[in-house]
Amino acid sequence: MTAVRSLAGRAGLLLAAALAVPLALAAFLHPLDPAAMDLGRAWTGPPADHPLGCDGLGRDVAARLIAGMGTSFAIAGLALGLAVGLGFALGGAAGWIGGRTDAAVLRLADLLHGFPELSLAIVASALLGPGTEAVVLTLALAAWPSQVRWCRALALSNRTAEHVVAATALGAGPMHAVRHHLLPAVAGPVAIRAALSIGPVMVAEATLSGLGLGIQEPAVSLGTLIRDGLADLRSAPHLIAATTVTVAAVALSINLLAEGLRDGLDPRGTPFRWPRLFRRS
Repeated sequence: MTAVRSLAGRAGLLLAAALAVPLALAAFLHPLDPAAMDLGRAWTGPPADHPLGCDGLGRDVAARLIAGMGTSFAIAGLALGLAVGLGFALGGAAGWIGGRTDAAVLRLADLLHGFPELSLAIVASALLGPGTEAVVLTLALAAWPSQVRWCRALALSNRTAEHVVAATALGAGPMHAVRHHLLPAVAGPVAIRAALSIGPVMVAEATLSGLGLGIQEPAVSLGTLIRDGLADLRSAPHLIAATTVTVAAVALSINLLAEGLRDGLDPRGTPFRWPRLFRRS
């Protein structure tokens, strides 16, 4: 695999496996409903049948973590897909066409880019209201300025590349140049940038939902688990500890895998090799 040729990619893969395997085994050995309540087990620690304990309503924390990670991944994927799609369409058109189109798109991106992404997400979430659809649109809006500037820079640099200039001189039309020269050149960098953004977007979703501006009950995400854990911090500190460690581990593993993907796709880089002590002679 390209992503595991570097040290960062291998570390990210090991961390992702260390996080996913125990949760998968817990879901397989103890298939519990994340919404099932048992008030007799409220705020209990980790017994044998509940590896991470229960919350204030007796709901299994491990089952809710698994469901929450699935929700957070889906939201981050949808938001980044929307942001990357709009960024590629508008940023690519701005860099490739230039002129007034470039100026208009760049001014809009600069206006939104002047605000920190998390602050922009909080303001947009407060205006749009809570809910899954609103969170996806909010996170996409917050991630869009950096994506459009990145796609614009890639299109602008490839527009003046020698092979594009040569193809245009030989009579290639704009659509031919875009399909055969622009798209293959920017697909890899755009994918790497999107992969690097998954972790921060998941953390932003957790922040919004933790503040009550994102996912709402009965839906569960990593942010709602953090919010519930903060409410029960004194009675059951293991709730917030399990969730925050999971969020940090997921974000770190995704960033390491994205770094490995970037190193693997970089033609100037060299593949990672284990030290001679760990290699066969």
